[in-house]
Amino acid sequence: MISENKEVINENPKLKINNTNNRKNLIIFFLLSFALMTITVFIQIGVRILTDNYFKDMFFAILAITTPTISAIIISGLTDGLQGIKNLFSGFKIWKVNFLWYFAGLILIIAPLIFALFYLLFGGIAPGPAPSYTFAIFLLDLFIALISGPLNEEAGWRGYALPRLQSRFSALTSSIILGILWGFWHLPLYLVENRLPFYIFIFLNIVLSIIITWGYNNTNGSLVIAVFFHFCFNFVGTFITGKLGLLPTMIFYLAGGILIGLYVIIVIVYYGPERLSRKPNVKTG
Repeated sequence: MISENKEVINENPKLKINNTNNRKNLIIFFLLSFALMTITVFIQIGVRILTDNYFKDMFFAILAITTPTISAIIISGLTDGLQGIKNLFSGFKIWKVNFLWYFAGLILIIAPLIFALFYLLFGGIAPGPAPSYTFAIFLLDLFIALISGPLNEEAGWRGYALPRLQSRFSALTSSIILGILWGFWHLPLYLVENRLPFYIFIFLNIVLSIIITWGYNNTNGSLVIAVFFHFCFNFVGTFITGKLGLLPTMIFYLAGGILIGLYVIIVIVYYGPERLSRKPNVKTG
């Protein structure tokens, strides 16, 4: 189990939450994020129909998933000015944390890889990568995986929403609320791409939200850790069952759901639902 650094307070000291307008601003944040996402996706659909231009399509796809951060910038700027925007991104300066927290993110990749290895060793059949899939394409896909969610979203979800939720609710409750809203925020994307069944998607968003909160709360509010956890999770879905074809889709979802479910249960039981941290005198908002 990861040892805690008792010297580190479980919050980003630059994020001081004013509860006076907390609830109203949080509601506005979610509504604005949903609205901007929906509008951008419909523009993307129009671009596909009218131009069929890959680069324009990619631009609006990236813009759509950046809408939580855009919303957080707008609200932070209106309520706290330039300093509020600076504070929003201050968690990206927190990257020198116990290396075991980076390993905690890598577990999200390592565990499914080990399962895939045993599956193949014991005669399992998998589609495998496409013959034309090269290492250069793999590196490009890694970059796309980073900017298609983790790097674009986390300043909004974890930099803005999570601290404000945790000023009112426990860490676990905050994670579940955020995970559900985060999942429904993705709904417009179902109009432009094939995705897994929505009930599975919601479940995965909730468990990932809990894991990211756990990392965030134990690393002084590090958005670098939040991005890294998010990226590692996306890597599994994008590559293990997709690009590299190491597991059939349904086996991946079944095994992956069990593995990440066990991971979350261990985290909740050991670290506690109130703060998802065993550090003394921890503030979560």
